[in-house]
Amino acid sequence: MSKLPIVSIVGRQNVGKSTLFNTLLKSKKSIVDSYPGLTRDIISGNITHDSVVFTLSDTPGLDLSSKAELSEQIINNAMEYLKKSSVVLLLLENPAPDSFDLELVSIIRKLSIPTIVAVNKMDNNSDMDNMVNFYETGFNEVIPISAKRRGNINLLLDNIVRYLPVKKSALREPDIRVAIVGRPNAGKSTLLNSFMGFERSVVSDIPGTTRDSVDDSFMYHEKLIEVIDTAGIRRKSRISENIEYYSFTRTIESLKKCDVAIHLIDATVGLTENDKKISDEIIKSRKPIIIAINKWDTLDKDHKTFEEFRDRLIFKFYRAADFPIISISAKNKQRIDKLLKTAVELVDTARKRIDTPTLNKIVIDLQSKGKIPQLGEKIRIYYSVQVDTVPPQFKFFVNNPDFFRKDVVRYFEKAIQDTFGLKGVPIIIHIEGKKGRKDSEKKSGNSRGNSRGQKKTRS
Repeated sequence: MSKLPIVSIVGRQNVGKSTLFNTLLKSKKSIVDSYPGLTRDIISGNITHDSVVFTLSDTPGLDLSSKAELSEQIINNAMEYLKKSSVVLLLLENPAPDSFDLELVSIIRKLSIPTIVAVNKMDNNSDMDNMVNFYETGFNEVIPISAKRRGNINLLLDNIVRYLPVKKSALREPDIRVAIVGRPNAGKSTLLNSFMGFERSVVSDIPGTTRDSVDDSFMYHEKLIEVIDTAGIRRKSRISENIEYYSFTRTIESLKKCDVAIHLIDATVGLTENDKKISDEIIKSRKPIIIAINKWDTLDKDHKTFEEFRDRLIFKFYRAADFPIISISAKNKQRIDKLLKTAVELVDTARKRIDTPTLNKIVIDLQSKGKIPQLGEKIRIYYSVQVDTVPPQFKFFVNNPDFFRKDVVRYFEKAIQDTFGLKGVPIIIHIEGKKGRKDSEKKSGNSRGNSRGQKKTRS
């Protein structure tokens, strides 16, 4: 599949790049705040305008001070990405360009990429008098806009599409969406770069480098995979700033949208209380989970190291036994193919249906084994059926719903996972009493009876 053309928004800090990105995308994907230098990675999203599809990217402000945290890495990463762009959207702001804007004009000209200048914060008619100040940039297309108020946004999109090398095209939906989740500095951005095959995301030892959820797509065995590198989830007690709060909420939104979550754990640190909280958030989202133990290459190992690590992990967090656990090195790309293969298999498994006769036979066998916690013969499951997929959901019609406490339901969940090879895939069991089933059948029968009665009367 050919990659979509890229349109990159470029400009100084705080000229409104993230606001314009969200406005064009019609989604609050990029974090917007008055704090300078907030955007560190390239944030992307696909847009369709006039039947043309392209990727829009929000880049960091290129006027970062050399003393700013990660400034060199951020700027180098942004400049390398710009070279892949089909169109550059240079964002300036009312009332006039400043000295760095003109430096930026010179840098962009050397790239020899079609460029559109958008002048932001032109919120009133009186502001239009200032447009003459921007013609010194020398570009043919200079468009006044208001990102906040959506002023001239369609005109801007019309001009972008006119410059794109690819015209009418169809947007392919991803086959699988993968979210990478974990503590700050667990190696999430390194794993994204490993998937992509190039330095897509800024990598640093400084915790919290990634603030937005950064996503991109790649092909794997003829499947289009969208991967999301989320901001590191910190303990809620430490979420005090707006930036931290929005990073956290973006991560939770990414979990809701994904098909499978990779929980990245730092092998050099082991499982922490924060990791347990992260797992709880993933489990709450009801998504298939893979636990990836990163930085495995840094440990002194023998043939027992992995099993011992795995056992300690499960001892500290028993739910880990439900999920595939894979040791990897994102930096050295060790077992990355196994990680992707497992992700694809989990999603395929979560989409499968178990036929009703097979499911009922297994449930009857489970009851007859007499291993149901504490209640033994009191429990009766009259009928079971799968009602949904992703995640797989089942309904049990039972003699008494009160008997089906959490530990009893958990027993059946685990047994179904083991029997049908659903490890790593969360399942939901809905309990309904026998009376509920009879009532629903009675209502259905009455409805049919009334229908027949009415039909007879009309005769």
